[in-house]
Amino acid sequence: MMFVSLSDYNGLRKLQGMEAVDLSENNYRILYDKDTVRELARQFHDKNINLTLDGNVLSPVNEAEEFIMSNSGMGQIIFVVADAWMKNMNVDTMIWNVQCVSEDAAKEFGALLDNYQEKSERECAFVHYVSKQQVYESSVTTKAIIAFLAIYLGIVFMIACAAILAIQQLSEATDNVERYNLLKKLGVERRELNRALFIQILSYFLFPLLLAVIHSVVGLTVASREVIEVFGDMNVASTIFATSVFIVLVYGSYFLLTYVGSKSVINKG
Repeated sequence: MMFVSLSDYNGLRKLQGMEAVDLSENNYRILYDKDTVRELARQFHDKNINLTLDGNVLSPVNEAEEFIMSNSGMGQIIFVVADAWMKNMNVDTMIWNVQCVSEDAAKEFGALLDNYQEKSERECAFVHYVSKQQVYESSVTTKAIIAFLAIYLGIVFMIACAAILAIQQLSEATDNVERYNLLKKLGVERRELNRALFIQILSYFLFPLLLAVIHSVVGLTVASREVIEVFGDMNVASTIFATSVFIVLVYGSYFLLTYVGSKSVINKG
């Protein structure tokens, strides 16, 4: 838990394009920076929990709201209080948010910080800093690693499944050549045989795919809520779409090749 003065909070709101808020000395606002502590933060308002500072009782004035103060937040509950109550508090952490006027200015400012951190012989004035570009690159890298592992494993299992199904259906078509010939002698048209074969192979290929889709929907729902948000919100819609198209092409190709091969076997017989 941490305390922030109202003036600092309004300054951060201004940087994010938000309007300033008012707060009396008898109240406090509740913030949180990660969904992992959302329910805990909400209890301060729901149960009307008061805080005591220097003998004064402060009551909550708002429901807990999510507010990002820095990119290093790992699940904190933040209390915003009037500036008067911050005078007697010890400073534990200082966060400096800088908004540069341009990308060139941001690069120049980052270079100055790098130079200061490397060449300064005295105690460094800051512990850690990160730019917007670094945050973006880190997010993209994390997203790429997760996507690569998921896609690689998915492709391996998908190809293995499709290959097994193809071999099984081709073997079954070969074993049933005599039965198909008997149906031809009984007057069943070739078009009807091909249609029955198509439906049979389609059913065999669709059932595993349906289970995979259900599993993916449930898995992605849990992952987006419990895992991805821990490392930062990421939009995976484009990755899901590209992967889905690739799966349809590869899996569909196996299906079509299996159908064509099986049809060739029974018609040749």
